[in-house]
Amino acid sequence: MLEQRFKPGWKGGPGRPAGIRNHLNKAFLQDLLEEWHEHGRAALKIMRVEEPAMFVRVVASLVPREFILEHGIAADLDDGALEQTLDYIRQQLLAQSGVEPQKLIEAKKNDCARID
Repeated sequence: MLEQRFKPGWKGGPGRPAGIRNHLNKAFLQDLLEEWHEHGRAALKIMRVEEPAMFVRVVASLVPREFILEHGIAADLDDGALEQTLDYIRQQLLAQSGVEPQKLIEAKKNDCARID
C-alpha cells in the first residue's frame, strides 16, 4: 500500500518566500533598463555593422505580425482600394529613393498539350 506523501493538515516547509520571484524579476528588469539607457544605442550600432542578419531579426521580432486599421481613411477602404493605395505609396517611396522598381512578369497557364 502506498503511503501518502503529504499528511492531511501539513502546512508545508519553508519554501520560497512570498513575492521573491516578482522581486527578482523587477530587479532584473530594472538592471536591464539601466544597461539599455547606458549602452543600448551603441550595442545596436555594433550589431547593425557586425551582425546585420541578427539586427534585422531583432527588429522584425518587434514589429507586430498583424496591422489592424481601426480609425482613419484606410479603415474605410475595401481590400482592393487599400492594395492600390499601398502600391501608390510604394511607387512614391521608390521614386523618392531613386531605386528602379522591380518589374513582375505574370505567368499564364499554357493550354497546349504536353509532349513527352
